[in-house]
Order: sequence, then C-alpha cells, then structure tokens
Amino acid sequence: MIQISRYLSAISSGLAILAALATGAVLLLTVGLNPARVYYELFSRGMATHLGITETLIKMAPILMVSSGLILAFRAGLWNIGIEGQFLIGAILVGWAAPTLIRVLPHGVALLILGLVGFLGGLLWAVIPAVLKARWGLNEIITTLMMNFVGLNLTTWLVKGPLRDQTVVPPQTPVIPLQGRLPFVPFTRIHIGLVAGIICILAIYIIIKKTTFGFQLRVLGENRKAAIHSNINVSRVTILVLLISGGFAGLAGANDVLGVKGLFQAEWNPGYGFASIPLVCLANFNGLAVIPLSYFFSFLIVGGELMSRAAGVPIFFVQVIEGLMFLYFAGGEYFRKRKAGIHGASILL
Repeated sequence: MIQISRYLSAISSGLAILAALATGAVLLLTVGLNPARVYYELFSRGMATHLGITETLIKMAPILMVSSGLILAFRAGLWNIGIEGQFLIGAILVGWAAPTLIRVLPHGVALLILGLVGFLGGLLWAVIPAVLKARWGLNEIITTLMMNFVGLNLTTWLVKGPLRDQTVVPPQTPVIPLQGRLPFVPFTRIHIGLVAGIICILAIYIIIKKTTFGFQLRVLGENRKAAIHSNINVSRVTILVLLISGGFAGLAGANDVLGVKGLFQAEWNPGYGFASIPLVCLANFNGLAVIPLSYFFSFLIVGGELMSRAAGVPIFFVQVIEGLMFLYFAGGEYFRKRKAGIHGASILL
C-alpha cells in the first residue's frame, strides 16, 4: 500500500506540473501572447543551450541546500517559511568574513570555515522561532515569516552601513578575489557547490530513513500525540529541526556569495525559499525525488530569465507557474487522501 501511495503521489506531482503549464498557456492567450512561442523559448534556451544547462546546474546548488532543510522540517510537521531571512543572514556574514579569512588562511580551510559561518548564520536566525515554537507553541509559519522581513531590512542596513565597502559607490561588501571563491568541477564552469548540494540532500535522505533522529521526526510529523506518548522529546526535536533547517538556508547563502556573486549587495534576495517550498511538496518530501525536480525548477528560473528577453514575457511568469504547481498538487493530494479516507472508512464498516 505504501508503494502504491508513492506512485499515486508521483502521478499527482506530474499532473500538477502539466496542469500548471496548461493554465499558464491560457493566461498567455488572455494577454495576447502565443504560448507555443513562449514555451519554445523557455525550453529551448533553458535546456537546449550550453549556457542554459550550465546556469541551471549552478542554480541547483542553493536550491538543493535549501530543500535539504525544508525536507527535514516538513517531515517533522514544521513549516519553516523563514528561508529568505536565514539565507540572507548566512550570506552577509560570509560576504563580510570572506575577504579577511581568504587572505590569512589556506584556501580549503577558509572555504570550510566560511561554509560553517553561513550555516551558523542561518541557524542563529532560526533560534527565536524554534524556541517560541518549542516553549510556547507559537505558530512557526508566522514567526519564521516575520523573521524574513527583519532579516531583509537588517542585512540592507548592514550593507549600507557598518559592513559597506567604502571604496565603491554601490552598497556592497568587499569583493572576494576570484582565486578565493569556490573552485570549479574539473572540465566544467560549474563550481563545487553543486556537489555540496547533492551531498546535503543525500545526507538528509539517509538521516530520515536510517537514523533514530529521523524516526523521531517522522513520528512527530505523523502524529504529535503519538510522539509524546513514545517518550520522544518533542521540544528538543522541534528546536533541532528548525535550527538545522535554518542552517541549510544559511549554507545556501554562503554558496551563492562564494560561488556566484563574490560579494553581498543591498536588497539582493534571489527567492530560493519560495521556489523550494513547492518543489519539496511536489517531491513528496523525498530527498531522491528532489534532485531531478531541483533541476527542473532551476531550469524554470534560468529559462524564465532568458525567455523574458526573447519573448517579451515578464520574469514573474515563471513564479506564477510554480505557484500553480503547488496549488494543483495540494488540491490533488487533498482529494486523493479524502478518497482514501472514505474508502478506508467503507472497509471498516
């Protein structure tokens, strides 16, 4: 039955993607655009060019890292919506510390420490929501979401004030030298952040499937009362899960600063959190399924940017498609589980 349920979830995810693309085509028609041309530009530029494939693989790295933390949280029945703030805090700390550490430490050691700095930055930004949830039961959706706004404004103030590079006009941290950034995978222009992202998602998959901690968070996610009656320390698991989830978001911020941008800019927010939430849901919280879906969502981001210039479609059209995927998937899961519940009840009768 579990295997059948997985197949049904996979089918539901595929249908949600197709339904979202179909609805997007209708929306394009209503504004006078040719959906065939728009989708041709999207897929051809995102999947059929060397630039599109390379940029898609680069974009996969932070999405895999963010998704690793989200899977951990969602499996435990916790909704970490504060990815954006956690990402930015990790990113700005790395942007501030990297120029100094790279000068005084060996390259590999500096990168490892900076990765830890980013992870700890995101982790610390999740402390308040984690404690509020574990100690007083405050809704983590609200608290983590509110921390996004605080994080965005705090990092903007820091990069325009105490952490600003005074030698340039734009508000930003000092530029990290090219030789101090993440090295490339041999024979490619893709940095090793992609390898790190795959390792993160595989590690989370193993933790959830094979460890006692993974069993505890799965029980907590399925039934909180059962977790309490099983003598699982619910408060401890809640705090750990939210902190680790925030840490992965901070690590994604470190990845983008060290591997892509080379600095932290004011009001920079790539929005990986809101892209990864529907991705993880479509993957049914399965780490292995996240890998191909992360490529698909990365392709949508990169292809959307390239398509926008070629077809005259706003970049946010891709975000509309992502939102529609989530809505269709949620609706499909609701009716599937409702039908399963009715069927189960009829058997009992």
